[in-house]
Amino acid sequence: MQETSVVAELGDDWCDVTADRAEDCDLDHLALAAELSTEVHPAHPFFGTALEVIAHRLTNDDVLCRHHATPSRYSILHLTWSHREEIGGCPTIDADGEWRHIVAYENAVDAALSESAPNGTALSGAALSGAALSGAALSGEGRKPEQGPTGQPREEAPRRPS
Repeated sequence: MQETSVVAELGDDWCDVTADRAEDCDLDHLALAAELSTEVHPAHPFFGTALEVIAHRLTNDDVLCRHHATPSRYSILHLTWSHREEIGGCPTIDADGEWRHIVAYENAVDAALSESAPNGTALSGAALSGAALSGAALSGEGRKPEQGPTGQPREEAPRRPS
């Protein structure tokens, strides 16, 4: 499967690290794999798993990884950019499965975020955690999207379920 074609299926807010850098991407792509490796700790489900970062979300700190041992398996993890080994459920695993599961997860999140609460604000993570997202493996602990990889504050973007 060619990543440049599959990553495009996820939408405009993903940058394919295997292709030329997107105009709106100012992130060092080599730093993504290094930070993932740093954050995954011995108690993390993916500790010791060979993961290849193939894309990152432009609007928050999510990375899309392919599993080397099972090339048809993909995972979306949310990095904290703490530059240290994490504890507990961090980095969180937002979605995990075959490509169709990743696409279904993204489509469900996008659909839920496009529905607005009566006052015009985006739905909360609690509202997103229902049936619309039941097809993907989700985890919600430890999100820290307030700072990006450069330590600069992130602009508030629609949040993925937490």
